[in-house]
Amino acid sequence: MRISNPVAALTAAGARRAGFRLLVAAAIIYCLLWPMVMLVRGAFIGSPFASDTVWTTSGFRQVLSDPQLVSNIGASLLLSFGVTVGSLIGGTCFAVLATRFQTRLRGWITPMMVVAAATPGLFYAISWAMLANPNAGIVSRLFASVGLGSIGQWFNAMSWPGLIIVGSLKVTGFAYLFLVGPMSAADRSQEDAAVISGASRINAFFTITLPSLAPAYFAVGMLLIVAGIQAFDMPAVLGLPVGIKTLSLRVNDYLVGYAEPNWLAANAIAVLTMLFVAILVTIQIWVLHGKDHVTVAGKSQQGARLRPRRWGWVLDLAILAYALIAIVAPVAQFVIGSFQPFFGLYGAWTLDNYARLFSDPVGIGALQSTLVIAFVGASITVLAGFFMAYVITRAPGSGIGILARIGSWIPATAPGIVLSVALLFTYLSTPFVRELFGTHWLMMFALMVGAIPIAVRAAEGMIAQVSRELEDAAFICGANVLPTLIGILARLCAPSLIGAWLLISLWMAGTLDIPLLLQSTRSQTVATYAYSLVTQGEFSLAAAIFVSFLVLLAACTLALILLYLLIRMLMNRPRLLAAEPLALSGEKLHAD
Repeated sequence: MRISNPVAALTAAGARRAGFRLLVAAAIIYCLLWPMVMLVRGAFIGSPFASDTVWTTSGFRQVLSDPQLVSNIGASLLLSFGVTVGSLIGGTCFAVLATRFQTRLRGWITPMMVVAAATPGLFYAISWAMLANPNAGIVSRLFASVGLGSIGQWFNAMSWPGLIIVGSLKVTGFAYLFLVGPMSAADRSQEDAAVISGASRINAFFTITLPSLAPAYFAVGMLLIVAGIQAFDMPAVLGLPVGIKTLSLRVNDYLVGYAEPNWLAANAIAVLTMLFVAILVTIQIWVLHGKDHVTVAGKSQQGARLRPRRWGWVLDLAILAYALIAIVAPVAQFVIGSFQPFFGLYGAWTLDNYARLFSDPVGIGALQSTLVIAFVGASITVLAGFFMAYVITRAPGSGIGILARIGSWIPATAPGIVLSVALLFTYLSTPFVRELFGTHWLMMFALMVGAIPIAVRAAEGMIAQVSRELEDAAFICGANVLPTLIGILARLCAPSLIGAWLLISLWMAGTLDIPLLLQSTRSQTVATYAYSLVTQGEFSLAAAIFVSFLVLLAACTLALILLYLLIRMLMNRPRLLAAEPLALSGEKLHAD
């Protein structure tokens, strides 16, 4: 390609990039920042459907004088701290097993943690509500079959211990994925020196290595605490039936728990919850800013993995136990439950649940809407997150870079039900967009906003590793911004983007709190439809729709992979045909 003036080409490319950044800034302001402004406004005016605007502070007065507020805050803190402590202990144990020991089942650890982390919380909660049901669950039935029915009554997921244990089992996957990197990179030279000086390996680990990982533990702990305060799905399924109400459930209670929605109180408690979470995030940034906990060592030394001889089977048994309890058992309960005519009726298998599901227009519509949201919404979200990560990485100190970074964290600091209220105000106040209320398209837009932090974090690290010289070379050759980003950067970041797409697809399918306020009788997702079935006691039908969705999602994903491989083969075929004469001529010359 001819390059007439590289300086002029780079100047033109800079102008195109400036226009691209302005477009990204406008999208960030409307989709991420403006909803928070509308939420604060809604706390003073009430319903988004009201035609007249009257400003009042009665919502805040009602919330602050509500006698349930203290118990709601206490429930949120107890749940978040309990799950955080349990998951950090589990994540640490498995991170140590993966990085320090050579066992037969060590290769299972990371894949099963990814599965546990990627499983939607609603799926997990419903499966455990069935699995650890004291009257009809598999656990209680197994104990009853051997004459220990009284012990089976202790296994009840719908209780404080059950809620914390189930939450810890799932969140252990996240804790492990965040801790295994720092744990594997930790320098063991000081720990080895302590062992040589007479200290035991365990004592050296807890007194030297573990304190050096304090920043990682504090960051992960604060992140899990914030996620626990935001949790909605698990408390709604496992806690609400026994009277456990967190702040997120209280917001929903103000909207659907009364004859008429109390918008002022719901918006007020939503704003207070968001401020509380923002304070926690600010504390995390303030504590970690400027701190240096690097171990003093001239050369990094990770050390060889230990090969336990006598008690290696114990470690393998622990890995196998987690896989069975946290992954296999919930999935098995879902599959078994979907073939039961009524939940708890074992020995009588039927396909009636699937027949009812595929003869119900609402159920079929929920499957169709969720598949569209999972594929289309996740794809657009990954693309939008990629563009935001590009702006954050390439212009970190500029106004657009700071705006993109702040915007990428806002959905992560707002609980899903709070974000749903904020987006509802934003959409209903926007011409043309309000016409989409009650459709799956509006729910898809809301879920896309909620998934932006995942997409940005997945692409940000990869883009930072790609040299900017590749983009400048393309711009000098006359390429535009979008072809350069997609043709060069996106292809290099493809592994991370594909992983983010899969995670976001499952998250969108199983998230309950965001689409809960945006659904209608003619437009639901699998999560909202299944939750309505659970509240009516239709656990077997809820299991059937989850199993059906996972099978359809796997089939559609496999079809897309095969289609991609076919297109790639057809595109490469002309190149292969063109290369054959050259290869033949080369062989002829070599023969001569």
